[in-house]
Amino acid sequence: MSANHAAKLEAKFRHAQDLHQQGKRRQAAKLYRSVLNARPDHCGALHYLGLLAHQEGNGETAIRLLRSAIERQPGYFDAIMNLGNVLQEQERFAEAADCYRRAIALRPAEAATHTNLSVSLRRQERLEGAIEAGRTAVQLDPDYLIGWYNLGNAYKVAQQYNQAIACYQKAIDLKPDLTLAHDSLCQSTYQLESRSVLGRVTFSKTRKAYEQWLACEPDNALAQFMLQAIHGKEPMPRAPDAVVRSMFDQFARSFETHLEQLDYRLPRMLPALLQDLLGPPQASLAVVDGGCGTGLCAPALKPWARRLTGVDLSGAMLERARKKGLYDELFEAELTQFLQQQAGAFDVAVYADTLCYFGDLQEVLRASAQALGNRGSLLFTLEAAAAQDGSRGFRLHPSGRYTHTTAYVQQTLQACGFAQIVIRSDSMRTEVGKPVEGLVVAARKSAP
Repeated sequence: MSANHAAKLEAKFRHAQDLHQQGKRRQAAKLYRSVLNARPDHCGALHYLGLLAHQEGNGETAIRLLRSAIERQPGYFDAIMNLGNVLQEQERFAEAADCYRRAIALRPAEAATHTNLSVSLRRQERLEGAIEAGRTAVQLDPDYLIGWYNLGNAYKVAQQYNQAIACYQKAIDLKPDLTLAHDSLCQSTYQLESRSVLGRVTFSKTRKAYEQWLACEPDNALAQFMLQAIHGKEPMPRAPDAVVRSMFDQFARSFETHLEQLDYRLPRMLPALLQDLLGPPQASLAVVDGGCGTGLCAPALKPWARRLTGVDLSGAMLERARKKGLYDELFEAELTQFLQQQAGAFDVAVYADTLCYFGDLQEVLRASAQALGNRGSLLFTLEAAAAQDGSRGFRLHPSGRYTHTTAYVQQTLQACGFAQIVIRSDSMRTEVGKPVEGLVVAARKSAP
């Protein structure tokens, strides 16, 4: 290739990069391919066409192109890092970690690479390595905001809450309006105070953490709600939509791993509960999974379902539910409002660990009765309250979840048109090392 032709090719490549940066992806892709047609080993065009493919949602194409760039230029740091980032987004954490180690070998002083490695190791539950990599990142750059935040995440997953709190506070000191760090600081402080075995638990440090958050973001709905929960004032009828959405959008990626750590038993219990309520599965019923989350209960519900519908407020959770391929339809909606528009549409409604974000159950149970056909069945779980726990039959706790008394649940179901009510006590998960006392509730819509 002549020097003149090579110069023109590089000018075309730089123009493609400019178009890419301007968001003109189609024109950029056309030019990248033109460069590769003339010179198939052009590592830059392979790299950036791979990045463009990733931005367009074509993950496998992105990985193939980035690997091709690295094969042709083994020391191509940016391509190695971006391959790691694409693999990380696809949750191929072991492969991503290998890329980050390779990048560290090339440039050991890059703090961001150590932080990315820390995230990969944390997501593999290799927590000692995650903490070590995270510590290296902030040692290299003590003002590295994301490094402190992600090191806090590694400590939090390892249940080393004092260390996690210190890291999140450092991140907040660097950027006082960093919402994610405030949220994680408050969660870690709550977990630490929940584990107190001496004296009365007051959650005083947790309250101060939420007050610090509100001083930076006075209108943050989650912080307002959680501070109310900690103060123990007269509770809202249910958690606001914005609060639930915020909680679970942030929680979506780690949700199932977190529940495994809590020994969440309900998906394993569901087949026997459904058998008792509905008889043997015949794939003949219209079933709604209210608050379906990532679809953890879908495998248990599917054998009974002619049509399986999922409903959740969190779009991020629904994206993960969609990937399971078990739902016939998914709706991003508030549960009560959704049910009010579905008169007689369902034979069965199941709310697994959903109504703990509702205090007053009357509206959602009345909507459930409207959405169920004649003799429709309802199955849901709650956290149990002591008989005297709140004059209204429910109470908001510092966890941000409601507990309910058995008497309140029984009376509300009857008032909303349900009969054949069975309420039994059981524990569906552990928290702070102790079983959480719950209620498993089954009922049938009263005959017209």
